[in-house]
Amino acid sequence: MNQKGFISLMSAALLFGGISFSAAAQDINLDALLARNENQPRPAATEGDMKMIIVNKAGQERVREIKAYSKTEADDTTKQSLIFLSPADVRDTRFLTIDYKDPAKDDEQYIYIPALRKVRTIGTSGGESKTGAFLGSDFTFADIGALDRKNFSVKLLGPDSLAGRQYAKVEYSAKGPQVIKNYGYSKIVRWIDLENATTKQSEYYDASGKLVKRLVIQNQRLVDGKYWQFDAMEMQNLETGGKTIWQFVKTTILPSIDDKYFTVRFIERGR
Repeated sequence: MNQKGFISLMSAALLFGGISFSAAAQDINLDALLARNENQPRPAATEGDMKMIIVNKAGQERVREIKAYSKTEADDTTKQSLIFLSPADVRDTRFLTIDYKDPAKDDEQYIYIPALRKVRTIGTSGGESKTGAFLGSDFTFADIGALDRKNFSVKLLGPDSLAGRQYAKVEYSAKGPQVIKNYGYSKIVRWIDLENATTKQSEYYDASGKLVKRLVIQNQRLVDGKYWQFDAMEMQNLETGGKTIWQFVKTTILPSIDDKYFTVRFIERGR
């Protein structure tokens, strides 16, 4: 997860690392921890194979296969393209997201749906809402894009432990109704690892303050001595009883990648 954002998916698969200890709230330097969380080193480029598994309350699954490309620019702007390969009802759907490190710039999202034969713009003036479900999954477009801390009041709720590891439990509260409208959440609570500053779990609260979703990161491991790669992330929908699992089947770190993958032209034409 691009730790600046909710999930920037290929970057999300490659995070950052570091002992195990207990901590009291007064021992946690929240500003320093958040700075590490938001500035994880990322590879220059990646290519990967993914699966998105949508599971309903009855346990029935829909599996979608995805090809993904990502790039990190010199200014830490991250770009990602997703190309849906199967099944037939989503084949050739293509999605581009650009997350700017500069908080003065608005992030960009574009999706091409073959049945419509046009590119839709997400989340900008005149574009479609970021709070809608992403291709019928339990993720929204906002979940896949970036969360800018400038839009949230952040406070430490205290230390916590999950499966024997120590975390800071951190609350992000939306600064006003427009932020809630943009993201779909009044607050998000994250569990941030005190060793490596990666996010293990996030909980999402709707405009009324009700807990509606929980995201859990699964099976982290160190890659190339500086990136944490994980196997999957699972978004649990606490209202419907369903969930969506995003599996990282294979991720290859590249020295560079063709810029064409991160253009609206590519999203529209597939080449």
